[in-house]
Amino acid sequence: MKTSFLFASVLFLWALFSVQVSAAPDPNFHIYIAFGQSNMEGQATAIDANKVKNDRFQVLASMTCSNMGRTLGQWAVAVPPLFHCYTGLSPADYFGKTMADSLPGIKIGVIPVAVAGTAIKLFDKAQYSSYLPTTESYLQQKAADYGGNPYGRIIDLAKEAQKVGVIKGILMHQGETDAYNDDWANTVKKVYTDMLTDLSLSADTVPFIAGEVLSPGQCSDANSQINALPNKISTAHVVSSSGCTGGSDNLHFDNAGYQELGKRYAKMMLSLLKRSPSPSSSSSSVIVSSSSSATELTPFKSHSIPGTIEAEDYDNGGQNIAYYDIDTQNETTLYRTDNAGIDSAGNAFVYGWAQNGEWLKYTVNVTEAGMMQYTVRIASANDNASFSLYMDDTAIADNITVPNTGGWKTFQEISDTTSTISAGTHVLKVSVDAAYFNIDWVKFEKLGTTGITTALQGIQTRKTNYAVYNLNGKRIAVFTAKSTGVETAWNKVRTRFPSGIYLLKNISTGSIRKISNSTDY
Repeated sequence: MKTSFLFASVLFLWALFSVQVSAAPDPNFHIYIAFGQSNMEGQATAIDANKVKNDRFQVLASMTCSNMGRTLGQWAVAVPPLFHCYTGLSPADYFGKTMADSLPGIKIGVIPVAVAGTAIKLFDKAQYSSYLPTTESYLQQKAADYGGNPYGRIIDLAKEAQKVGVIKGILMHQGETDAYNDDWANTVKKVYTDMLTDLSLSADTVPFIAGEVLSPGQCSDANSQINALPNKISTAHVVSSSGCTGGSDNLHFDNAGYQELGKRYAKMMLSLLKRSPSPSSSSSSVIVSSSSSATELTPFKSHSIPGTIEAEDYDNGGQNIAYYDIDTQNETTLYRTDNAGIDSAGNAFVYGWAQNGEWLKYTVNVTEAGMMQYTVRIASANDNASFSLYMDDTAIADNITVPNTGGWKTFQEISDTTSTISAGTHVLKVSVDAAYFNIDWVKFEKLGTTGITTALQGIQTRKTNYAVYNLNGKRIAVFTAKSTGVETAWNKVRTRFPSGIYLLKNISTGSIRKISNSTDY
């Protein structure tokens, strides 16, 4: 009798232990990695209204903070600060609040790791150990709070989080320090790829969302690289900072700016999840859902190259698939229902209200391989607007300057050449680099002798934006010049500054060279 009772007890305990060990992660616990530098860390003082708790929004402590009652590696109800023990309100706060408010029955978790002032190299597991010793002492101390290896802390925490929930996305706000050339973008791609690999995740189910830096702001030049991330990473999406207010330092967002930016991260994620945000979290400045229910890219019309593509005939698929539209206020019922910003001009439909980071996609059949001459019918009442053309996310015509035509519906044609395009079916993307302009159509023609001559003339007359920095890294001037007129433009600008050595950055290419404020330029 005792033997039977003992056997039954052991069997019960074994069964209980087995259930506990083999319990699957909760599919209704959605977890997000949030990383970056100071604006992700959060620099605005949190007020009482920011600290209202929602038990379905939790943070996995990335360090022990006795002042917050948090222990490294343990979950807690999320209240600011989420990152370091004594920072402030961050975009992750209102990302989590909006997600929880918008997804009843779903628990939201955030894994927060951010280091103020850092370059992206700190999150590259192949570079952090050589990069960290070269940084300021304050940055090294912040990294020490994450065990001296912020990327390693992310992975360790994420693996624990995967035991109880499902990682649904990776959020980044970083770039003020170093997002000024392709090296940054390539490292961002590597960090994202490493995270997916180390956590056995798929890019198809775990998108990457990056936010623009404060604009206008002292580091807003970084936004051109940030907005180009989807061209490097097919599952990357960019959140606009337009209209998000900043602090007196012209670098960090203020309390209201962090709230708005966080909501925009959430709205982007909700749109990828095909869910809408709760009414209480609404914002007029960012689109959150598409009027189209399509979930894949399909042609709206048949397009061939050589040939002419009308701007309003972008593919079916809706927001984040066929197009990315930041501002819902420009949506109309003209021409089609899944409207990315179609306007009328005379007897034509055009794509208008183009804002930084927006894009349109067109499935095309390239019948002849080679370089092409492109001609774009375009209008703008704005200076310094620009866009790029991509084929299958590879640039074929980068940073095309839009002339000020004197009016939003005063059109003119601009032409140049593409890089080599292969024959076959491709996806053409028109990507906005700098607002604002209207496009009627894009025409591609086989490149002949006339086209080559036109292209060479275009290279000489095309204007490019340049930024000037002192040797402390502070931007002190911006000017626009043709490739043959940089010296003339600099001679006009440099009279405002003392003699010395400066850095000249080509904003289009990211290249930087030294220049002298002297007669020896």
